[in-house]
Amino acid sequence: MKTTIILGVIALALVALGVWQLEWDMSWLKSWIALHPVLGAGIYFVLVVASVVLLPLSSLPLLPFATKMFGVLQTALLSAAGWWIGCLIAFQIARLGRRYLERVTSMEALDRIEANIPDDVGFGGIVVLRMILPVDVVSFALGLLKRLRFRTYAVASLIGILPFAFVISYAGGQLGAGKFLSFALVVAGMVVAVLMIRRLWKAHR
Repeated sequence: MKTTIILGVIALALVALGVWQLEWDMSWLKSWIALHPVLGAGIYFVLVVASVVLLPLSSLPLLPFATKMFGVLQTALLSAAGWWIGCLIAFQIARLGRRYLERVTSMEALDRIEANIPDDVGFGGIVVLRMILPVDVVSFALGLLKRLRFRTYAVASLIGILPFAFVISYAGGQLGAGKFLSFALVVAGMVVAVLMIRRLWKAHR
């Protein structure tokens, strides 16, 4: 239920931004990016990374705009790279924060909760989570877990982020082009796929 609500909110936000952006004249920006493709892609990448680290910002509303500028494939790759690097930075920030918290307060309650989380559930849970939302406050929360290895977190996050990035970028491209029916079908398909993956993962835990 929560998964459906989250994806529904994302879809509504993208629709609102897509409708709004249809009224914008992007020709000047397209011309500038055509002259400075590397710089334009770099700026978008930095914005995506910053949106992860600087809560509560989100880069999802930029997707219809980005697909107009870079195309679906490049937007997906830039978004995936930005989300991944951003969530790794957020994880490390939380790890540093835990070291500070251990000096001033007890972390026993958190450690007891973590002790009940099997390693395979942690990996699979992160993958499923990233397929639902690749970037959120959970990146910081996971960094507080002492037993969760950075390599496990990084690999699981990348596996989950990649399919999300390509699907949501394609959906953003359809929305940016004013193809609302195609956008709705893609989002509906993504919701069904995520729910099925989540159910299968729970069944095999």
